[in-house]
Amino acid sequence: MARLWLLVLLAVSLPAAALEAGKPFRDYVTDTWGVDQGLPQISVLAIAQDPAGYLWFGTQTGLARFDGVRFVRYTQHDAPELGNNILALLADDNARLWIGTSQGLLVLEDERFRAIAPTVADRPAPASALLKVDDRILVGCAEGICAPQEGRLRRVHVLPEPALSLLARDDGLWAGGEGRVFHIVGGKVRALPLPAAANGASVTALAQADGDLWAGTRHGLFRLRNGSWQAADGHLGDALTVEAMQADRDGNLWVATPQYLERLRAGRPPERIRNAPGAIAVRSIFEDRDGNLWLGSMVEGVTRAWNGWARRLSQADGLEDPLLWSIAAAPDGGIWVGSSDGVAVWRDGRFRSRVTGNRLPHPEAYSLLPERDQTWIGTRAGVAVLRGDRLEEPPELAPLRDAQINGILRDHADRLWFATTRGLFLLEDGKRLSRYGERDGLADPRIRLVHETRDGRILLGTYQGLYEWRDGRILPTGRLGGLPDDTPVTAFLELEDGRWVLGTSNGESLRLYDGRRWHWLDRERELPANVAFHLAENGNDLWVAGMRGVYRLPLASLDRALADPQQPLAAQIVINSGADRAGGQQDKCCNGAGNSRGVLRDGQLWLPTRDGALLVDVGTAADSTPRRIRIDDVQVQGRRLAAGQGTLKLPLDARDLRFEFSLPDFQPMHTPQLRYRLAGYEKDWHELDNPAMRNASYASLPPGYYTFEVADFSHPEPLRNAAHVAVEIPRRLHETLAFRLLAVLGLAGLIWLGYLGLQHRYARQRAQLERLVQERTRDLQAANAQLKAISFTDPLTGLHNRRYLSQQIPTDLSFYERDDGYRDGSEAVVFALLDVDHFKSVNDTHGHAAGDRVLEQIGQLLGELKRSGDYVARWGGEEFLLVFRPLPRGSLARLGQRLCTRIAEHSFDLGNGQRHRLTASVGLIECPLFPSHPRLLGWEQLVTLADRALYRAKTSGRNGWIAYQPVPGAQLPDDLSALAGDPWWLVENGLLEMYGIEGEIRCEATS
Repeated sequence: MARLWLLVLLAVSLPAAALEAGKPFRDYVTDTWGVDQGLPQISVLAIAQDPAGYLWFGTQTGLARFDGVRFVRYTQHDAPELGNNILALLADDNARLWIGTSQGLLVLEDERFRAIAPTVADRPAPASALLKVDDRILVGCAEGICAPQEGRLRRVHVLPEPALSLLARDDGLWAGGEGRVFHIVGGKVRALPLPAAANGASVTALAQADGDLWAGTRHGLFRLRNGSWQAADGHLGDALTVEAMQADRDGNLWVATPQYLERLRAGRPPERIRNAPGAIAVRSIFEDRDGNLWLGSMVEGVTRAWNGWARRLSQADGLEDPLLWSIAAAPDGGIWVGSSDGVAVWRDGRFRSRVTGNRLPHPEAYSLLPERDQTWIGTRAGVAVLRGDRLEEPPELAPLRDAQINGILRDHADRLWFATTRGLFLLEDGKRLSRYGERDGLADPRIRLVHETRDGRILLGTYQGLYEWRDGRILPTGRLGGLPDDTPVTAFLELEDGRWVLGTSNGESLRLYDGRRWHWLDRERELPANVAFHLAENGNDLWVAGMRGVYRLPLASLDRALADPQQPLAAQIVINSGADRAGGQQDKCCNGAGNSRGVLRDGQLWLPTRDGALLVDVGTAADSTPRRIRIDDVQVQGRRLAAGQGTLKLPLDARDLRFEFSLPDFQPMHTPQLRYRLAGYEKDWHELDNPAMRNASYASLPPGYYTFEVADFSHPEPLRNAAHVAVEIPRRLHETLAFRLLAVLGLAGLIWLGYLGLQHRYARQRAQLERLVQERTRDLQAANAQLKAISFTDPLTGLHNRRYLSQQIPTDLSFYERDDGYRDGSEAVVFALLDVDHFKSVNDTHGHAAGDRVLEQIGQLLGELKRSGDYVARWGGEEFLLVFRPLPRGSLARLGQRLCTRIAEHSFDLGNGQRHRLTASVGLIECPLFPSHPRLLGWEQLVTLADRALYRAKTSGRNGWIAYQPVPGAQLPDDLSALAGDPWWLVENGLLEMYGIEGEIRCEATS
């Protein structure tokens, strides 16, 4: 196992860049992991990285190993001592992890925990600090500084108090104590006391930065100058407690207090970070080999901070409106941006407004063409030109006022081209304007972009295909190479080698033209799905930016894929705005298809987004060095077998195997694509169903020799760094040759016996078949009953639905007709149709998931209001029908008020801690409406009247109830045939009246 770790160390020990010092912390990208992602506990008190590259996190109740995707947890079930606070972690070169806890020292070796006995028997003491010096492990113990020897801690340097922190420098060993720091050189100990104000303060952190020694205490931060400790001027001047401290490889000193995180660096003002992800209640700080900064929090788990690939310029940089539609480079070096409310320019590190939206033909500047002495601005309703500070709308461009300008181009012949939603417009000599549309050969006049190739060809990207303007004619250039006419073009790029690349919304893919025909590049070739809005070529890479983010496609990978249709495209997601795969930096991108949708300048790709300009660093390449995959163990019959050297011979009955593997990779821009196979059993490689579940299982394997292999297919040569383990599954007795020969001889003797028992078996089978048919019949009946119940139930609220009502209500009414109160007219069934007020605003504002939660809670509230025998049904959308068994007539007002009040009083949980109050409108009706004619109206007609009442409640201000009742003394006509249809006839003829309208019974929530 130690040799494996050393091999991995060689693979990952390449230099890596630290955090970019010039960036403020807010511009770093942070990713956080907590208990939900696998940490044993939320408070991370110690962090270490072992030679294999794995990160280890110590918490208050356990330990976790992390490979970038999956946590392997160890708790007090693995070692009782892990139930205590883990104070320090250290991984040595011998594949051992040393764990300092509040009750002493542990070591993890070969997947086994072993406690190190304290210096004094039966006196467990905290192991507060761990340090490796000259292949020796030093421990901060109660007697000073100790070292593990032969299973017990031995005193190395006796101090008058416990060593709370340790640091090795060229000038000797340093140990933090109570109110002082000890300097140990050649076995001699010298104490350097802190200033009197920090007398007795625990020195819990030591670090070397800017050439000085720093001490962190509960009374502030101190620096050693000229042999004495001095309070760090301007840093932690309020004497806050220092909880953690770390000096990174770039010269930054990170200091954590309970209130904030602070970064100190020589020659720069301190940076104090409050309430930012990863900077809250930090208790441990660690820099890994890739230069990522890991921050362990008391309340937020662990956070990784890394440089990221992008910078965002928005309102803090002078941009008045952050919603950008266009971006273009000016000849003088400025970057012009068009927003939803005007135009601004980036110069000297800040945006400055040039034109406000109210001065333009339309506020949204949808396309731009900056020139030396003027800037053309295409809007959603025409064109304007800015000359100096004077904005003009050229009269010759008046025909464009009703068109959205998607692109503006000045060609080498000094002609101006306008790609619009009303066709292609050409302005010659600044005066003559020509239009090209459907009559000229365009299948669709909506043009997204216009492009001039290096040889002077004018290409048009439209909603339906790629065209070319040539001598006043429109030619279907795309069709000639096999591009379908219905291809919606969203972006175009002419590569340096002359090939063309199209972005299209069909399948969110790319099309490549090699001069002869078009090639399809889509998800089947493992290209990320993305509607490309801007394409750029930088060196050997093609950059694609669109609504799902930004990805980089090496041109060499593109060439290999065209030569071999089976070769996948090695695209790398850089900015992830909802891509169909993991990886990249989570950020927002990008807006609009057409010209001026991106600028590549000085190694930065400028892109318009909903929140300002996104600058992507195209010059930075992710570290693609393959990391060593590790097969952790093989699980057989509940036992874990170490995957060591040589062939692993399994127990006799081991036929079900489970392989667990991992890949320590903390490069945020690299997403491993692990695949596995069991050679000797299968040829094809399998992808992981879930990247976080790094294991593979096989069941009922035949005997034989196999090799389990795991490889990372995100690299060009995945098999070069594949991990493998050989296993042998032995044969059982009945699988040997001798047993098979004996079986053949015995078979002949059994044939005769088998024939004799054949008839008996047939009889038994018939009986079993009959029983099976009976069982299947019962199962079918039960399934039919369950299906019927499902068909009568609303899946969201669990309430009954209309289908249930149409079957149940006629049965109930027939039953109630036998009830004395129902027959004599003193009691009536009540239908109450309830509708949630302003429900659409919940969906529009908070989302449909919140709306579904509201409907579920209303269903529960209504269920609480009904009695036994009543029932509630979801009538449709946000409407609910309540059917109350016979009640004394005249109960409608009480029921309506009760329903409205109950809804108004309830605070609805919308999820994510949001709550909302709603009201409801109710329409009510009694059944039968006329006691003397109990079957005058069907229940559906009564519900129709209740719906009319509900509508009246809605139009009268909502949050109320309305009911219909017979007009006193109303006399029904002799001919009742008119009532077979719409019951509104009763209202029109003055037989029914409504009450409770005009706010008379407005529902009020009781206090």
